[in-house]
Amino acid sequence: MSAEEVVEKIVDETEMDEDEVQEKLEDKMEEFSGLVSEEGASHLVAKEHGVQIAEEQNEDLKIDNIVPDMRKVHVKSKVLNISDVNTFERDDDEEDGRVQNMVLGDETGTIRVTLWDEQTEIAEKIDEGNGIEIAGAYTVEDNQGEAELRLGDDVQVKMLDDDEVPEVDDSSSMSTKEVSIKEVNQEGNSYRVRGMLMKVYTSNPFYRVHPETGDTVRENDDGDYVTDDGEEVEDPEGRLAVSGVIDDGTETIRTVFFGDQAREVLEVDEETEKEMDTDTVEEAAVEAQGKELVIEGRTRFNDYFDRLEILCNSLEEVETKEEIERMLEVMEA
Repeated sequence: MSAEEVVEKIVDETEMDEDEVQEKLEDKMEEFSGLVSEEGASHLVAKEHGVQIAEEQNEDLKIDNIVPDMRKVHVKSKVLNISDVNTFERDDDEEDGRVQNMVLGDETGTIRVTLWDEQTEIAEKIDEGNGIEIAGAYTVEDNQGEAELRLGDDVQVKMLDDDEVPEVDDSSSMSTKEVSIKEVNQEGNSYRVRGMLMKVYTSNPFYRVHPETGDTVRENDDGDYVTDDGEEVEDPEGRLAVSGVIDDGTETIRTVFFGDQAREVLEVDEETEKEMDTDTVEEAAVEAQGKELVIEGRTRFNDYFDRLEILCNSLEEVETKEEIERMLEVMEA
């Protein structure tokens, strides 16, 4: 349904005239800083005024025209990111549930699709960079107010030929954007943020790896450490992974530090990591709180916390004295 058709439907089903509806469309587009098209804005206005426009979409939709509460969505897109599968316990004590996310994109934007349980098998057959066509999906509103794709019982997913894969402006999703934390709003993007480390969580700060290959190992029922391929590892090494909360005054965001970045933020050495020295890590975590940091990393959606988080790939500590001097120089200039 085009923007004009949606406007006409709003006028027919409400007490607003066309000028009033058009003004609300313009306000909505301004609210989203031009990130939503006129058609997408018309759907949002319709939803706010109780006008039902969720109907079958027989033609392909561009991602920037997909909004919450749509049905029978048909979209062709490129797979930009596939997350790991997360498992969770169900309240009814049946077998564990599974959830996995993919980020899809076309020339107009990106959108997240959530796969539940057996739907995660779809991701097993897809690689990042592939083109896929989804028909019969529906959308919900995520905690950022954005549309999120869900796959219903009648959905169809198929691979696209190479010449059908949409052109995606990777610069918008792959380049690092320097923003306030409040502006971190898309999954799979690279961001640079600055703020204070308010808290470091040290519950289970280590995981074990094969000392030569770095492959993650787990303890089996017999108490032996094995890789996913079943190889037994006699003396696995520890690897450090901690999370913290960064606050810049506009918002907070959970940030995860692995390996080098975890040691850097806590100021601990490799021996502490290899020996899985929990006491040293806990002491260092207390000392690290209050640091002013510049963080770079890619975002992912954390299903447990129901929000975006940053996986840190580089960081630097801001020295307060040097920063005051820099600000004074700027003011004098």
